[in-house]
Amino acid sequence: MAACQEQEELLTLFAAGALEPEEEARVRAHLDACAACRAEVEADHEVLGLAALPPPSLKEQAVVAALPRTTVGAWRGAQVQQAARMRTAGALLAAAAVVLLVLGPVLNSRVTTPPAPTSPVEAPASPLEEDAFTLEQWALADPLSDALDLSDADLEELESDELLDSELDDYFSNPNPGESL
Repeated sequence: MAACQEQEELLTLFAAGALEPEEEARVRAHLDACAACRAEVEADHEVLGLAALPPPSLKEQAVVAALPRTTVGAWRGAQVQQAARMRTAGALLAAAAVVLLVLGPVLNSRVTTPPAPTSPVEAPASPLEEDAFTLEQWALADPLSDALDLSDADLEELESDELLDSELDDYFSNPNPGESL
């Protein structure tokens, strides 16, 4: 006789002792009524008993009990080493700063400064340099500044062009102005 298929997973968990109390009570009630499921649980319990670990020895129990102390001790040792490295690095940086403060004025007096340029833009000497100079000037120019700097006469011309455009649109939409559409 086979165990109930809908109870199969719960029976395995019951044999392993991994069920919540209310589910365990429900499975026990089912086991009282179903002999096939009882046999399945006994077989599962026997197999799981073979796979169970033996109880830990006294030495294993002592190691597990000492684990927190050894872990904290190792952590403290690592913290002490890190603090020593930080102090050493700080001392080396302080010594380097003192050396720079002492030798800074000496080294600064030996440094020569290059002569200042006389003019920022020099005139080109040859035609090839003139083309390069023109190209550089063109690249530095702001094309939008010319378009945005309009005089009053330019604005009036634009407005008259817009007026002409609107009159042309009216003419082409109605070629006979005397007649209505």
